[in-house]
Amino acid sequence: MYKGLITLLLLLVAPYCSIAQLTPAEGRALSYRIIGFSFPNPKNTDRYTLEIAAGNYNNEDFFQKNIIITQSSRKNKIIAEVPSFGTPYTWRVTYTDDHASVTKSELHHFTTVMLPEVNKDSARLRILTPAIKNKDLYVFVDASKTLYTMDGTPVWCIQPVEGIPTRVLMPRDLKCSGLGTITFMWNEQAYEINYDGDVLWKEPGSGPKSKKITQKITSLHHHEFTRLSNGHYMTLGMELVNWEVQGTIDTSKVRFKQRLTVDSNGKLQQKVFCGKIIEFDRDHNIVWSWSAADYFKKSDMYYRRLPNGLFRIGNTHENAFYFDEKAKVIYISFRNIHRVIKVQYPSGKVLNTYGELYIPGNQEMKNDLFCGQHNVRRSQDGYLYLFNNNGCNRLCGQLPTIIMLQEPATSKGQLKKVWEYECTLDSMTEQEQAKLRFETGGSVFELPDRSILCCMAGNYSKVFIVNRDKKITWSALPEQWSLTEKKWKALPGYRASIITRQELESLIWGEPLKKK
Repeated sequence: MYKGLITLLLLLVAPYCSIAQLTPAEGRALSYRIIGFSFPNPKNTDRYTLEIAAGNYNNEDFFQKNIIITQSSRKNKIIAEVPSFGTPYTWRVTYTDDHASVTKSELHHFTTVMLPEVNKDSARLRILTPAIKNKDLYVFVDASKTLYTMDGTPVWCIQPVEGIPTRVLMPRDLKCSGLGTITFMWNEQAYEINYDGDVLWKEPGSGPKSKKITQKITSLHHHEFTRLSNGHYMTLGMELVNWEVQGTIDTSKVRFKQRLTVDSNGKLQQKVFCGKIIEFDRDHNIVWSWSAADYFKKSDMYYRRLPNGLFRIGNTHENAFYFDEKAKVIYISFRNIHRVIKVQYPSGKVLNTYGELYIPGNQEMKNDLFCGQHNVRRSQDGYLYLFNNNGCNRLCGQLPTIIMLQEPATSKGQLKKVWEYECTLDSMTEQEQAKLRFETGGSVFELPDRSILCCMAGNYSKVFIVNRDKKITWSALPEQWSLTEKKWKALPGYRASIITRQELESLIWGEPLKKK
């Protein structure tokens, strides 16, 4: 008898059983305003109508009186944008079948949370130059942990991750993976999250899975983190290596004594920080790596020492890499020696070194093309381009630049500058300008129309788009309200990236970006 009743009940509800998960989940607190609604897919449904009311209602009359959004679709998935953060909303779906019969779902509820980063009284992206084109793009700004429309309206913000309060640290390299996820660095670890902010993958660091990482690699992961098309993860790590000091020195006069040690053979060793590019699979296994230490020990840098025999550079400071998966080469930026190295993948062979090589007897390190650079990338037309912090010329009053460089035809050739744009400052007094520093951070990101999104970073992280004719087509400045000074101040930042509406939708549904 009971089996018969259960079977009858299943037959009655089957037409309205969900094939797709109901989203957003009941009572969910969302850190975004552009929302993907998915709902059951009854048979013979001809049209789905989404209704959203501002407020939390369980009464039909109150709900009807406060409806602010009505959208229809032939599919059981609809993207809608609610107007405000910090607001409760009620929603439902009306199903119309092919006989014009109408069925209404129950009322569902969610809230958009008000975080400081999206509160217009405490943070903003101030538009300096309104968008001339590309008005339908969205921009991730590390400094504010937020995704904005091109008119400066926040639509998504990162929530606290793994117990890290959002106000404590700034994420780095916040960007779309192209696989329906978001990646970034935070607190010296690498994260992959979905649009809801749920952690999907985390670099193991010092956790229980860290035994899979060679002991030479520290738990510090920094600057760059990228999800590869094969589903693996590539990140910059760091290792501490011992290099033998030449000659006999008086260690009492050495400034950083903690970086010196004596090995079992009585040889004095100096600890040197070197970067390491690491490729992880989903199970946190290292499937490939490349050590800068191995390269430098065979390069000119190994012989660049102080008169007392110590190495001149204790940290070459790798700060960016770009993996050209099609060409199977990786470009690595070394800030402290003003150098970019081109490495073949997966052999690890160094194909070229871009920057001035060390000349014995000359301790000066400079590069006439770039200095203290960040975020090297390769353009659609095959040029290298990077954010040149221009640190060697800062005392001369020169600002950072974006430069585009043509690679040589042979491994012995050098780069040739083919395009350059000098960054500008906006709405600042001479006194404020004198305090600006651009030694750290900065990014460049090419758009489909070949124009470039740039983030100046440092303590003045202006974000702008410049075309190849050197015309600014959009610019904005992330700012925060200073309670002590009672004024808006530029927000220190690191990088910015752009996504299209198509990429945003892939994030919303958690699906890989469809190739055109």
